[in-house]
Amino acid sequence: MSAFGFRFGKKKPVDFSKMKENLNPNNNKEESSPDEAAAKSPVEDNSVDKRQEAISRPTAEENSTEPREAASQTEKTEQAQPSQGDNKPPTPKKLSGKKLPVKPLVLLALLVLFVGIAIFVIGPRLIPKIAEKIKLPEVFTKFMPTKEAEEELITSEEEAIEELVTVRTYRVARGDFIDVLPSMGNIKGDREIELRFSVNGIIDSLNFFEGDLLRKGDIVATLDQKDALLKLEYSKSKLKTQEIAEEAAKKKLQIHQMLYDDGIIIKPKLEEVELESRGAKSQKDAAQKEVEFALAELDKTYLYSPINGVMGTRDAEIGEFVTSNVKIASLYDTSTVLAEMGVIEKDISRIALGQKAKVNVDTYPGVDFEGKIENIAPIIEGKSRTLTTKIRIKNDNPRGTLLPGMFARIWISVYEKKNTIKLPSSCVYDLDNDGEFDSVYAVSDENIAKAKQVKIGYVSTDYVEIVDGLREGEQVVSEAMAELKDDVKVDVIEVQEPIL
Repeated sequence: MSAFGFRFGKKKPVDFSKMKENLNPNNNKEESSPDEAAAKSPVEDNSVDKRQEAISRPTAEENSTEPREAASQTEKTEQAQPSQGDNKPPTPKKLSGKKLPVKPLVLLALLVLFVGIAIFVIGPRLIPKIAEKIKLPEVFTKFMPTKEAEEELITSEEEAIEELVTVRTYRVARGDFIDVLPSMGNIKGDREIELRFSVNGIIDSLNFFEGDLLRKGDIVATLDQKDALLKLEYSKSKLKTQEIAEEAAKKKLQIHQMLYDDGIIIKPKLEEVELESRGAKSQKDAAQKEVEFALAELDKTYLYSPINGVMGTRDAEIGEFVTSNVKIASLYDTSTVLAEMGVIEKDISRIALGQKAKVNVDTYPGVDFEGKIENIAPIIEGKSRTLTTKIRIKNDNPRGTLLPGMFARIWISVYEKKNTIKLPSSCVYDLDNDGEFDSVYAVSDENIAKAKQVKIGYVSTDYVEIVDGLREGEQVVSEAMAELKDDVKVDVIEVQEPIL
């Protein structure tokens, strides 16, 4: 067997009859008649004879190169000249070799990529160890990092990270520590007096409007005075009659006294005249009392303001018949007022009697009215769940007068201390995790944060009082952009100054 035959093996003879049928371009047309087939050119007959000769060649010729090349040439000729017996289109020949699948190539590429990444990440650490075990020549380990170099690199990286910690600091200073409890409430009069007439009558006039400021003794309203004036005139005329009768009795007594002195009349007669004079004087005094009573009745037709205050709502109108049970108006004492507020349950422990308070109202912006807690209710109201607290304010501020019904903003001073150190709550840390925030980070002149333990005094919502552990002028960390540790170098980007 030739080398060509050994390499490719024996091939089965090509069936040109089937190929002829597949390559016939006129397979969709009607079959040719015998006369048309006889009229074919002699070139086509020669090609058919050549195909028959190629089919009938012995097997030995297939092992040689020349017969195979002839067969290939014949095959190309047949493809160029399609057969007339079949109308099917020619079928292209497939390559004899096998295609490599795509999926194994993708997996192989991913594997190579993964190995490369692993070598890049962990290679610098493992290569020195591998070099020590397999004892690579010095030329390969010359440029490999040593353990000392790695430690220095790690140290330098940590130092670089520490230098990136940026902070804001707060400058320690002494000042007044005042903790206030804010709230809202209403202004109420210290006393509320209901004004009523003491006698029955018809209202003749009302001399006020709601909200008017009244002084003690001002006339608020009057009743119809016709009957009172008649009683006064009658009592006055009666008094005058009794005064005349008294004068007559006195004259008569004088005459009888002279007659008794001369011995003309007896003493019982004189005593009788004396009793008549005394009776006339008593009747005059009674008439005088009736006049005073009539004046008092007339005065009751006037309704006076008993105190300095502010008029409230008017409950009666002119021409209305009123009795002593009908309220004409309300008068509020404004010499001192009460600011009434509600305190929620969690703040009850922070208030006490006598604590100072500051009150502002919208009517007088920028004006502070000062007072003290005078009364704390003993019970918590059911709906609002607050404790009613009353603050007494002396209403003598020349810049404004508080009126009942005004909306008030109230600040109660719950703690005050002079000349002490206070820090924002954000400056204090719980470094030992014992639940107590009693440490700060003090920043030195070299911008090194040092952890220091301090003694805490009073603690408010936003600030804490530092009793011991800090001195005036130091800087403490109030805000850090990263986790802080002791002896860490920091970058101060802002120094907050205290508001004194």
